[in-house]
Formats: sequence, structure tokens, C-alpha cells
Amino acid sequence: MGEPTKSGRLVFLDVDTQVDFMLPSGRLHVPHAEEIIPNLARLMLWARGHRIPIISPADTHTPDDPEFALWPPHCVVGTPGHRRIAETHFPDAVVVENRPGAFRAPMEWVGQTIVKKPVYDFTSNVNVDAILASLGLSRFVVFGVATEYCVLADVLALRKRNFPVALVLDAIKPITAEGGRKAMEEMVAAEVQLVTTMEVCSPALHKVGR
Repeated sequence: MGEPTKSGRLVFLDVDTQVDFMLPSGRLHVPHAEEIIPNLARLMLWARGHRIPIISPADTHTPDDPEFALWPPHCVVGTPGHRRIAETHFPDAVVVENRPGAFRAPMEWVGQTIVKKPVYDFTSNVNVDAILASLGLSRFVVFGVATEYCVLADVLALRKRNFPVALVLDAIKPITAEGGRKAMEEMVAAEVQLVTTMEVCSPALHKVGR
């Protein structure tokens, strides 16, 4: 199911579903993010069962990161908050550090690839161009947090590169309602397809993201 077709390889983009964002105990909890965990789990298991590759951007900071002038410290390397929640982490996930040469193209694109990145946009990892080139013609199904920050940045980065994108409406959460509304307007203007978890995890999956 994850193999390329005429419309491209189906790829899931699981954005920043890390403890610090997803759980009320997290350092930068996205309000109500825990409510989408069942849908995140369903999407991840569907991908696993249908051999759909999952790219999982991971917010990754040092203790003195300049970003902490704007936000409380979060997703610091080595802390529990940097980890993905259990529902969106596969034990055999491949991790791509943000350093040149950290990515090696797999023999087959299956499973989860965690891509560490220093800012909102996952293409800030220096290996992303190589990752996207290895994936080839692809269409992306995007979910995660937060809608008006990393989700928006990643969706627009993919659309800028002309990848078809489907956004899973019941598997995202914004930090503020107004921020989420504006982000949705921007993504719709970028011709993003809006879908639900049920629509993605269905026999009509091949239609998603076209």
C-alpha cells in the first residue's frame, strides 16, 4: 500500500507528537492535544499494517536554545519531554540527526523515520532534501501538533515543493482557536485536502492526498 503508484508513494507525516506537547504534564502542552491520541494511534497502526512509511519530525533543542526566549524550555535532548508518546513511537524507528550525512537511504521505505529538527519546519534538518529525493514522487498525509506552528510550517514546506498534502482534521490541535483558524485558512489556500482519520483508514485510502 505504501509503494509508489501513478500518483506517488503514500507517506504519513507525524508532526511533533512528543510528550512536552501532547500530555498535560508536558512543558509546552498544546491544549486538548491528549484528546487526539486515539486517532494518532489508529493512524500509526494503519500505517504499520499497510507498510506506509512514516516521517516523524521531532522538535529537538539544547538547554540554551535561543527559541526559549519565545517559549518555555521544551523538547530538550535527553529529557522525557523530548520523547514521542508511546502511541506514535515504534521501537524500531530510524532516527535521523540534524547533521550532514546522518541519513542513509533505506533498501525499502517502511516503518518510522524520526527526523530531528531545531525549528518549526522539519526541512530545517540538513538531510531532508536527501530524504525527499529518496522517497521520490510522494503524497503526504499530515497530522500532529501544533496546527498554527509546526503543522502549518511543514504543510507549507511540502506544498512549496509541489507535494500533494492531505491534512487529518481530527488528528491535529492548535495552541489557540484563532491561531488554528488562520492556519487552516492558509493551508486551504495552499490547496491542501482536508480529511478525517476514518477517511484515511479506509479502503478508499488510495484516494487520499491526490
